[in-house]
Amino acid sequence: MANLSDFLPVAGGGGGGIPKYQEFTTSGTFTPSQALIDAGGRIGLFLVGAGQNGVNNTSTMTGGGGGEVIMKYITLTNTNSITVTVGAPSGGSTTFAASSAGATDEVALGGTGAGANHNDSRYNSRQGAGFGAHMRYGDQAASAGSGVLGYGVGGGAFYSAGTGTAKANSGSGGGFSSLAGGSGFVRVTWFE
Repeated sequence: MANLSDFLPVAGGGGGGIPKYQEFTTSGTFTPSQALIDAGGRIGLFLVGAGQNGVNNTSTMTGGGGGEVIMKYITLTNTNSITVTVGAPSGGSTTFAASSAGATDEVALGGTGAGANHNDSRYNSRQGAGFGAHMRYGDQAASAGSGVLGYGVGGGAFYSAGTGTAKANSGSGGGFSSLAGGSGFVRVTWFE
């Protein structure tokens, strides 16, 4: 029979550490602390690629595709700084370059061009990315893809659900009429 203290990482069974997080709304650097590495180096990542702009031309009104949303855990092995690149509107990818700290680099792809739909092969590799709504003049507007937890939502076509000008750091696609997509976002969580 095991004791409870066998499952707790802090000496003497004093608990599992203090939860911490850091968010990036612009590009920057994440530097793991020695306390994080000593606690096992495991971090949670929430990465969102930037959304693509919408389009309005002579025959169609289409929202831009949302950026990819990635949620995963990785393990860092040293305190070297990690470059974080937050995707810019118009479909920029968001990157967490963890190879400098002993893990693999992680990339959330930016949204694809307006008009992509849920059958579009460009979405096969984009986790949680909402496809843009599409409408031809005189037709019913298709709904936009929902994304994940409010991030990476597809942009709306005329009179359809979805974003207009996407909120900054949402990774959402812009609405029709060339409205801008939202920039990317990164959240890092850990215990130490």
